Amino acid sequence: MSTLCESGYKLAKEAKRTADLLVSPYNEDLVHRICREVRLLQAKAESVLRSMRENPATQGQPSQLTQVMMHHAAIKRNKRILFAYHRQRLEKLKELSWDVGRQSDFQREIKTSLGPTEHKFMEEYGEMVSAYKQSFLEIDLGGNGGVGLDPPMDLFIEVRVVRDVGEINTEYGTLNLVKGSQYYVRQTDVESLIKAGYLKHVA
Repeated sequence: MSTLCESGYKLAKEAKRTADLLVSPYNEDLVHRICREVRLLQAKAESVLRSMRENPATQGQPSQLTQVMMHHAAIKRNKRILFAYHRQRLEKLKELSWDVGRQSDFQREIKTSLGPTEHKFMEEYGEMVSAYKQSFLEIDLGGNGGVGLDPPMDLFIEVRVVRDVGEINTEYGTLNLVKGSQYYVRQTDVESLIKAGYLKHVA
């Protein structure tokens, strides 16, 4: 028997731990467990309330009122964790649609990490972003190798490779980006890789 709200606690910890990743795999198992717990707590609360209505003499007893309040608080906590988890993922998918683009090399990795309804959202939101960008072809709005509207603070930056990328071509030649290596490169050449979580800007 798991502790009350234990699954919600695990999901909240996972969301915090994976916040900086490109996109973490959707934890369908924990989400379903939390939903089952919410339904179970709701049924228990309704059972206590039904018992109180059927036995007027027991109404107002501290033990029963406490049970209802405890179940209600646990349900509310679980729902808030689910909302926060899905909101974080939603914002990450929106950010990826703008910064990484739909035709990037990371699409396979992104798609294998999505939940059941996230595939549809990513596809439809991506189509809206693409349609919007078509209206401003003369402006770099980011994605597909573009750097977006944020001006670089420095022309060259130092980056550390967090995950293997392989070879990339730049104006100054070819770079083989292997995990653990560090380079001094032009920011515009690696901006999309930084946003995707493959490189880390070393301050």
